[in-house]
Amino acid sequence: MKIQTSAEITSLTWDGQDIDLNESHNIDLEFSAIDTGGGFKDPMLDFSIPLEQPIEWDGSQPNLRITLKAPNSKDKEVSFSFHGEVTVSNQQVNGRIKEDQLSRDVIGFVLNLLR
Repeated sequence: MKIQTSAEITSLTWDGQDIDLNESHNIDLEFSAIDTGGGFKDPMLDFSIPLEQPIEWDGSQPNLRITLKAPNSKDKEVSFSFHGEVTVSNQQVNGRIKEDQLSRDVIGFVLNLLR
């Protein structure tokens, strides 16, 4: 199963530094997993965040803290932390959150975006 969607990103912290975002900043999400009927096997969430200003980055794996809101339901929100490999190019951050860092709350949030 592969699902592509987007959400509103309301906060982004990069190694403890808050990144300025405009009011309607979006994040593109792609969730993929093997649907076993009773859960998901090998879930992954790819994300892409466009930035308005460049990030000073030394190539190391950053600690990110991200808060997302559903575009059609502002009361639905999820926050998560991520430490891992990202790429930064053309004022865009791309990353992949794998099974060990992907919480049930985040998976549920992404699946609810489709409703």
